[in-house]
Amino acid sequence: MRPTNVTLRPELMHTLTRQNDEVFVSSDLVMMHSLHSLLQTPMRQMIRTPQYVEMGRVILVSAGQATYDINLVPYQLKANDVWVIPQNSYISLTELSDEFDGMALSFQHLPVGFDKCALLHLKVEDYCRIQSYLELVWQVVRSRYDQHTIEHLQIALMYDLMRLRADTTKPCTAAQTHGEQIVQRFLDLLGLSDPLPRNVKAYAQKLCITPNHLSAVIRQQTGKSVMDWLDANCVLRAQVMLKHSDLPVCDIACQLGFQSATFFSRYFRRETGMTPSEYRETG
Repeated sequence: MRPTNVTLRPELMHTLTRQNDEVFVSSDLVMMHSLHSLLQTPMRQMIRTPQYVEMGRVILVSAGQATYDINLVPYQLKANDVWVIPQNSYISLTELSDEFDGMALSFQHLPVGFDKCALLHLKVEDYCRIQSYLELVWQVVRSRYDQHTIEHLQIALMYDLMRLRADTTKPCTAAQTHGEQIVQRFLDLLGLSDPLPRNVKAYAQKLCITPNHLSAVIRQQTGKSVMDWLDANCVLRAQVMLKHSDLPVCDIACQLGFQSATFFSRYFRRETGMTPSEYRETG
């Protein structure tokens, strides 16, 4: 169930940023030279609502702090961090300081090595080098945009980030307990473009364990039930489609696996305190 007509497209970015001097938008690349400047455009409203981002993204944080959820997993960003977000991710902002700033580079596909989100806490010298990559990309796109030059710069950037990730993180598979591995695999399934049916049995079968075992592990490791996670995932996808598409509620209900718009509306109101129409109309 890949969402329909809800992606943060370059043409939409172009409209919302009003050709801001700190933003470059093309059909295959979006670069924001100053994230803080986006708060002065209509993008400020979109930034604060859940989004489905089809393009891969690299974010360099120069000041302030922020907390984002990527596919329901929280990440806390601060100065000298670099954040790599793979394409086809659900992003939700939960906290943003007034002084938050940095740069972001988005492109259709991350060239190498990042199929999962990665947050890197860098040393000053490493941060400055990654910043230099992004500044060089900015100079190229603002002077004479050349796709081949940009592609090679992106590949060089991503290989450097892969090396930094290897240097700053230990292999997850060796460090994780069996329970942690189950949680990671479960969260990976939640993040799929086409999620499984919203029931414990479907996920347990996919993970080759019993529903009772899955329920016990998820509760023990996360403090939430499997259904808590499945409901949060469903609501997040519904919020994205309600805010960033013109799809009728009945079509959204169908995409999310509900038998009717009535059942979906009751469910959404139970989980959020608002009907789908009320949520869609909120600022």
